Amino acid sequence: MNIKKAMTRAGLATALTCLVLGVSGGPANAVPGAPWIGYGQANTYNGVRCFQVLANSLHYQTGYHVIDEDGAFGPDTYGAIKAFQKWEGLSQDGIVGPATGSSILTETKDGDGSGCYNFLPSLR
Repeated sequence: MNIKKAMTRAGLATALTCLVLGVSGGPANAVPGAPWIGYGQANTYNGVRCFQVLANSLHYQTGYHVIDEDGAFGPDTYGAIKAFQKWEGLSQDGIVGPATGSSILTETKDGDGSGCYNFLPSLR
């Protein structure tokens, strides 16, 4: 086998391995499979708390009051989600799915800083 073929095969094998293992370059992004937040959703403590912290940092823009950052999903968190979605021009379903998760991470420039990108669903 010539060197060019061997290098091509090695490169393809490496690329396939990275694809299978989910290895990528670049900055950390939100986790596509992170649990959604809202009524009837998984509502993990870390996911809910991350949304609460980020929503509070935007409360002046969204017009919603500051909410408890306790990691518990309830009416105030639901209201903050809907207020954020309205402000962003998203569907106001009260659920943090991939579109809302990506938007709040982008708006707060928190995708590479606090670690919340590990707990919010995302399109990335």
